[in-house]
Amino acid sequence: MGAWLLNFLRVLAAVGVLFYVGAKRLLSMLTPGWRFLLIAFFAIGISGRSNEVIDYRDFAIDTYYPKPNEIRLAEERARKFWAKNAGRYGSNPVYLAVETSKLFESEIVQDLWPKLINSQTTTSFFAGSPGNRRNEVDLKGIMIFDIRTGHFAGNRGFISVDTPQRGGVARFGNYIARFIGTGRWR
Repeated sequence: MGAWLLNFLRVLAAVGVLFYVGAKRLLSMLTPGWRFLLIAFFAIGISGRSNEVIDYRDFAIDTYYPKPNEIRLAEERARKFWAKNAGRYGSNPVYLAVETSKLFESEIVQDLWPKLINSQTTTSFFAGSPGNRRNEVDLKGIMIFDIRTGHFAGNRGFISVDTPQRGGVARFGNYIARFIGTGRWR
């Protein structure tokens, strides 16, 4: 269902609530078919559907293998985050994208610039004002935490320059995950 239709139905629902007192009179004026449609639109409009947008651009520019201590600490933060926020977000998507570490350009063995240029999400790096040259790239190591198992989905992480806003759902490699940053918020 299109977003415009959902918004229309929500507006229709709000109007319906405002005119609740006159609802009986309105329903008595409508034929049974129109009554059913009005009630159905009202029910859909007030339903608890999520309008969460998924960013399908790939935020990963490369992969990396974090150190065991980084994995352990990030996994612990992800578990604590999920214990606090599971009710807020529900079980979809089943993955959390956790910022594991900061990386240096020297840690990427080869071809950093082509990876930046060909990435779908490195605008923050290239969006500097004209004439100002940025020499450093803010590289973040992201790992994917599986909420069903309580562990990371593997020992491989993803390198990202831009990240979605915290709490947002986006793609990292082959995973659709909720980005929680370091997991230390809320």
